[in-house]
Amino acid sequence: RDRSFAVSNAMMFMLGFVLLGSTLLIPLFAQTMMDYPATNAGLALMPGGFLILSSMPLVGFLLSRNFDPRYMMAFGLTMVSVALFYMTRFDLYIDFWTLATARMLQGCGLGFLFVPINTVAYSYLPPEKNNQASGIINLARNVGASVGISIVTTMLARRGQFHRDRLAAHLDSANSTVQTMLDGARATFQARGVSADGAQQAAYNMLQGNLQRQSDMLSYIDNFWMLGLATLLLIPLVMLVRKPKRGGRMHAH
Repeated sequence: RDRSFAVSNAMMFMLGFVLLGSTLLIPLFAQTMMDYPATNAGLALMPGGFLILSSMPLVGFLLSRNFDPRYMMAFGLTMVSVALFYMTRFDLYIDFWTLATARMLQGCGLGFLFVPINTVAYSYLPPEKNNQASGIINLARNVGASVGISIVTTMLARRGQFHRDRLAAHLDSANSTVQTMLDGARATFQARGVSADGAQQAAYNMLQGNLQRQSDMLSYIDNFWMLGLATLLLIPLVMLVRKPKRGGRMHAH
């Protein structure tokens, strides 16, 4: 019956969905598509984590001065959406800082979401219901995280297969570009001492590897589009939240 609490739970569900979904995708992309070791993939996430931590005190300060948390939520969702749409421009040749910058943009937005969402969720609830409310809102975030991880991993597999089928349809013997690439690869392998049969097989293996990498890259882009669009569609929900009472309590769970 509490509109602000209901909307906050929906937003916390989607926050877990987007946060954990993208947290899974970015290091997976770095390790499988860019051949980063696990340490470097983690380092690409680290600046974004620092931004989340550093923005929290600013958010708390603004809320203590009765700054409307709805504006913070709108700003945070906009930044997260911008970061995810920025990730749709990734390719197989981006550098480390392009990856880190995308995560930093996302971290900047996430820092403006956690505390404001909790603040509006509890603003009109009776104090005696805070414990039950805390359990519900944490459940929403955890379920959202699980659903997000499940959906992005499923989409990676299904969209990857879809793009493989579409790209493979152009790889036939009548395609002069394909033949030119195979002939060039075969000549290169033979120049390195590989037998004619071996060079032919190696050229086809290289073509298959390129097909796999490009289709996987497109499946990551599809996931980033999906997460960015899901975040963008949350912004109108902010308008359904009632403005918290002036001088009210701040909560964080």
